[in-house]
Amino acid sequence: MAFTVADYILTRLSQQQVNTLFGVPAAFCAPLFDAVGPHGIKSVVTASDLEAGYAADGYARTKGLGAVAVANGVGMLSMINAIAGAFVERSPVVVLNGGPNAGNLNNLTDFDVLFSHSTGQPDTDLAAYRLVTASAARAGKASEVPAVVDSAIATAIRKKRPVYVEINRDIWTQACPMPAGPLPLAIPAAGTEQQLAATIVGLIRAAMSPVILVGTEIQRYGLAGKVAELIAKLGVRWSTALLAKSVLPEQGNGWVGVYAPPHSTPAARNAVEHADLLVMLGCVFPSNYATLVTTGGNRIVSAYDGKVKIKGGPKQNAEIGALVSALVTEAAKAPPKPVPAAVDPPAPAPPTGPLTYRQVFERIGAALDDSWLVVPDTFLGVASAANLPVKGRDSFMCGAVWASIGHSVAAAVGASFGSSRRPLVICGDGGFHMTAQALSTLARYARDPVVVVIDNGIYAFEQFLIDDAYFGNPSAQPRPYVVLNRWDFVTFANGLGVQSAQSVNTAAAFDQALATAKASGAPALIVAKVDPHGLPAELS
Repeated sequence: MAFTVADYILTRLSQQQVNTLFGVPAAFCAPLFDAVGPHGIKSVVTASDLEAGYAADGYARTKGLGAVAVANGVGMLSMINAIAGAFVERSPVVVLNGGPNAGNLNNLTDFDVLFSHSTGQPDTDLAAYRLVTASAARAGKASEVPAVVDSAIATAIRKKRPVYVEINRDIWTQACPMPAGPLPLAIPAAGTEQQLAATIVGLIRAAMSPVILVGTEIQRYGLAGKVAELIAKLGVRWSTALLAKSVLPEQGNGWVGVYAPPHSTPAARNAVEHADLLVMLGCVFPSNYATLVTTGGNRIVSAYDGKVKIKGGPKQNAEIGALVSALVTEAAKAPPKPVPAAVDPPAPAPPTGPLTYRQVFERIGAALDDSWLVVPDTFLGVASAANLPVKGRDSFMCGAVWASIGHSVAAAVGASFGSSRRPLVICGDGGFHMTAQALSTLARYARDPVVVVIDNGIYAFEQFLIDDAYFGNPSAQPRPYVVLNRWDFVTFANGLGVQSAQSVNTAAAFDQALATAKASGAPALIVAKVDPHGLPAELS
């Protein structure tokens, strides 16, 4: 049997330990799905194109590289929000598209006949994905495939960002040379790293109250162990941005908590905002960090996206892996300074009375162990999620920067394949509405995430951002456009094949529901009913 274009792509993905292809197949990309079996890759068909993108993103964040294929046009444009989030938050997903053939393009050009799912432009998908990927290219001939695919996958791994590969729909099964040698994955050092490291370590040792703020690039590039070593050798306080929560185990001397303005804990806020030197390693910052970054220039050292900036100086090229290694070497030249003990989270209150936001997070915190991967959505409780006492490294995954509601449930589909931990999703009811059908995928493929939906009947985060006075006045009405259609979530879940589903409204019942879900080993839904006027502790 001939080695084909589809074989080439799947071989390259398999070489990078990708064993799952997410997507919604269509005629233009069906031959790719047909070919997965011999490569040890499983196809997972999701309930929507957007879910496929989120699932591939969740897989990439937990496994290191993901892959997804959906229909050209209708599927690709539906999925683009998920890939934009992956681009912003440094998640390497390979997007595979079966594009138009030569006949399709000729008919469009010469006779104005649209090919399937076409907008009337020959390269709509390609042009759209150029905006949200690190590279986007089309292979029209089988002979072009090795170069296009190798460049794309290598770029995804080196840049930790999604890439787009469009394949002429006619060539999937055409003969193609086998891959020649390994992919060029090495990232060359810039040559500045040693000097920069000496300067940065010197500044840290001279500072009175330095803090290292750890960002998501540290996880994406596999640098967590070295950064832990750096912190120990320096003897320095440290925090993480929300997107990077659990990049390192949240314990040990110097740990001050997650910095997630404007609702950080006092310990994290005081440490980060009053540090006389703040070293930010691989941090991706959304707008809520703008005040910190824009007003602290003369006390900030940042290393991000291949650049280092020291205080008010110019950006200098530096490869973050080489830089972190050089920092560790430099730090080892002197003994560490003494640092305060870790800031431990407060003990939870007993589970009594009607369920509240505070109790949902206290009960989840009390139940966490090293088997869980916490996956919060963008919702009113995200500041509480930032303070959950997760256990160990890589035990938390969120979309804190792109902040697209509904990411959590669908990303947990992918994480359930990519991580050895069991996803524990915490989602608002509005976010759940966006991707709830992902429960069907969990049931179909016998995955075991537990999904907690906080049910208050409104887009509460939106209400809070628009008019937070609503939450202090029990007689106040929410804005009409934040009110949700109330679903019977339990019946809905049962209908999709999730049999472990229950609704609770007390803290004790929530404890029992979580214990039952954990024991089941099957996908589970817990509907946590709370007062629509209730607020999480961090926002009260």
